[in-house]
Amino acid sequence: MSLRVSAYTEACRAAVERAAALGVYAIVRIQDKIERAVGVANGRTDLKSVEEASGVGVQVFTEDGLSGFASSDIIAPGSLQDLVESAARLARESGAYGSEPASGIGRMQPLVRQVHRVVPMGMDAVDHIREEELVVGVCRATMEIDSRLAVRTFYRIVDDQWRIARSDGTDVMFSIPRAAVMNMITARSDGRTATVNASLSGEDASIVASLEGRLRLEKRAAKAARTALALLGAPRVRAGSYRIVIDYALAKGLAHEAFGHAAESDCMETSILGRNGRFRAGERVAADIVTIVDGPLEGDYAYQPISANGVLRETVEIVKNGITVRALADAFSAERAGVAVTGAGRAESFRHIPVPRMSNIRITVDDPLPMDLAFEDVAPQDVRECLARAGLLLEGAPVLYLSGYKGGQVNPAKGDFVFNCSAIYELMPTDVRLCQPAIFSGKVLSALGSIIAGIGRPMTDAMGTCGKAGQSVPSSGGGNMFLVIDENDEITIGGV
Repeated sequence: MSLRVSAYTEACRAAVERAAALGVYAIVRIQDKIERAVGVANGRTDLKSVEEASGVGVQVFTEDGLSGFASSDIIAPGSLQDLVESAARLARESGAYGSEPASGIGRMQPLVRQVHRVVPMGMDAVDHIREEELVVGVCRATMEIDSRLAVRTFYRIVDDQWRIARSDGTDVMFSIPRAAVMNMITARSDGRTATVNASLSGEDASIVASLEGRLRLEKRAAKAARTALALLGAPRVRAGSYRIVIDYALAKGLAHEAFGHAAESDCMETSILGRNGRFRAGERVAADIVTIVDGPLEGDYAYQPISANGVLRETVEIVKNGITVRALADAFSAERAGVAVTGAGRAESFRHIPVPRMSNIRITVDDPLPMDLAFEDVAPQDVRECLARAGLLLEGAPVLYLSGYKGGQVNPAKGDFVFNCSAIYELMPTDVRLCQPAIFSGKVLSALGSIIAGIGRPMTDAMGTCGKAGQSVPSSGGGNMFLVIDENDEITIGGV
């Protein structure tokens, strides 16, 4: 079955020919997206939606590098010719306002490619009525664990297709299938509340419609529900610096917010990884065992094989064996940052101009400690026993295990981060104690430099939404199932 965007060949040709007649270079971006969503609150459906949207954005460049952009939801040859003319006029007028000329068009090699990701349980495999039944079932099954629980379950499945055509003959088409289901689980009792999330992401409806997907989701939801209930009576940890363990969702947060954005080539003027606007390659930022990689993974929620500029998306080793190697770069900021183009440009929709950003970013550690259990089956006691076998428990103070990622903030220029978790466990030689969540904060490079071990195989399905330049795109990532970070005065856990 062909991609829907294959129907727009004449429109692309008309745009490119009009650009040539006007003496400008054009990048045409066509998007055709179908999305369905179901929301369930405490067992009752409160949202059902189906959205179909398509449109085109045209970005042009004059010989002097001045750029203009125009978009429309009408994809037809005449409409695209009008867009090229509008964008060309805006580009030339921008010179009067001191716009900075763009460079880098010559760094993009012509490409003709089609990447159609065919998934086993796509948009046509499970109808909307069945999707609703499944999501309601997930929500109600979690509620039945305890009468003190309130549950909000949200499911989304998307088939996002793109076509990028350029004046140099580039014509690429690709599909981005994705799906996610999220549970927000709140426990309430005697005026106290605690909220823990459980989610699962992938490329199709199998996350809720297959037996394997439902079992994983039910295990995650049940584990989160029990944690929320236990948090109602849990104490707080004493503020200070500790040896800590973070799960792969927090590792994704650390990699993405605290490090990945700093490696994007358009941010080097204000990045901890930049010096005089250029990427600091060849510098040590972590121990030899640490590697940080970003790149598309088939089957992943944030999969994107080709950039929104029509360049193949590369898998980039940002850090290898603790040393910075490469940045995430698009053609228009790579030269200034002193790096190679890696096809990192992404755009929220056809109405946006792409900027360099991550897809799936993960921190991995060499020779991780073994963990034979699936992540959903790992209890805090299992983490404690793994540390004990490796001699990583401490006699005089607990090791804190931080579970779940609930957002945070980072200062990319200074490298300061503040993250929130869902729960904290004190791991002691003979006991485990659940505590209230607290702020995890510190210096990015101190955190990376203090990683001393990993536990379990890499997990890369921690998903979220990445915001930058007024745009939001799907993101994902992770790392080893758990990372062990040694005590450091520049890394603290909050408390009373």
